[in-house]
Amino acid sequence: MLQIQAVTDGLAHLAESICARCPMRETCGNIPMCGDIQLLKQAEELLKMHP
Repeated sequence: MLQIQAVTDGLAHLAESICARCPMRETCGNIPMCGDIQLLKQAEELLKMHP
């Protein structure tokens, strides 16, 4: 369980870190990197739902 929590926390931190550095964060959604961020956030949610 701790390992899954660590991965979940890491994914959340990675997504937020990338978004925080993105110069396009106010117009989020239409650049390729946003798709990668959405995948990270979806993986985080799946891990939270299915520990």
